Amino acid sequence: MMKASRRFIFHFLEVMIMFRNLYADTRSILLSRAFRIALWAIVIYQGFYLIFMKCLYAFIVGTALDADDISFVFTGIAAFIVTAATLFITDREFSNGCIRNKLISGVRRSDVFLSSVCGGMLQGAIYTIFAFLISAIFTMLFTAGFIDYSVPEVADYWLVTTMTSMAIGAFSTALVLMLGGNKLCYVIGLLLAFVMKVWDSFILDKLYPEKGSCTLIGAKLAVYRFVDKYIPYSYLMTRPHYDFGSYIIGCFAMVILSVVIGLIVFNKKELK
Repeated sequence: MMKASRRFIFHFLEVMIMFRNLYADTRSILLSRAFRIALWAIVIYQGFYLIFMKCLYAFIVGTALDADDISFVFTGIAAFIVTAATLFITDREFSNGCIRNKLISGVRRSDVFLSSVCGGMLQGAIYTIFAFLISAIFTMLFTAGFIDYSVPEVADYWLVTTMTSMAIGAFSTALVLMLGGNKLCYVIGLLLAFVMKVWDSFILDKLYPEKGSCTLIGAKLAVYRFVDKYIPYSYLMTRPHYDFGSYIIGCFAMVILSVVIGLIVFNKKELK
């Protein structure tokens, strides 16, 4: 009975330490300058895009601006915003000695890692929700409404974008932890986001050509379809066109792989 009680108390304390660590990480993120800069970047980008499209429609097209043209502009920069912000904030934890201090104070490595990854996912969700709110305001005030989208389709689009941003946030955070705060994480993270954007543009052009039908066959067709269907970076390139389960599988797999591989590397890595 005494052993069971001690075991319960021990596990309860572990949970409390985990939640305290998660709270501290969340508070650090929300108070971070990089977090505020990311929010401002979203506002400025969407604001300038709105002004550009309003001018284009007013002086060239000659019709009212459609909501379709400005509502999902965040997807164009989502991977870069989430990657850059999570990389910088997590890297700062290393440079400020926060990671080492947590470990010295008795926090387990796995708890430190999982709390940081949760923070990265939280950032992805917050940035996307914030972008949605800005988009909704612009849509109601400055457009004539949606033409090609229904309310459920708009909701699905933003939900997929939110899940994708959370998955990318988890991956980029795990990347910093695996590299131990090495500045190489910036090169890898941002370069991967750029390469995937370019490659996904090429894939979409081959899978869904403007003229004619897809001419891909065999292994290349299978690879392109797999990337388009299950790699989260691809979800930011065009409106959702697969079943919702495919997007859940892709985002969930990216998070799980980031956590599993990241934990193995982080637990064995000697921190400077």
